[in-house]
Amino acid sequence: MKFGLREILAQSHVAGVAIAVLLLWTLDNAFRALWGPVSRVGTFVYTAVAILRIPYFNPRLDWPDRTMLMMTLLYLSGAVVYLLGAWLLSHWVYGMGPLRSLRECHARFTGRHHA
Repeated sequence: MKFGLREILAQSHVAGVAIAVLLLWTLDNAFRALWGPVSRVGTFVYTAVAILRIPYFNPRLDWPDRTMLMMTLLYLSGAVVYLLGAWLLSHWVYGMGPLRSLRECHARFTGRHHA
């Protein structure tokens, strides 16, 4: 009995684990991408509340701002690539999206089948 690669990946739960890991990496990169800008906004708001007026803001992008922007874009592009990889793998193996395929894998693994 010969099985194709898709059937082997689906039956051995390797694809489900790979999809879960890719989705975790997507979340990790998305949080890392947003950490720099959110912390800058938080610092700005905290300073504004502390001094009870709008703090000085330099509209020019200096070296740390450019570095933060570049890192944000790199992390966001990594998150998009990981999400695309999870989506392609889940559609190739299971024929559905990544979250639905993980739900189906969990149901098959635990033996529960919910509608």
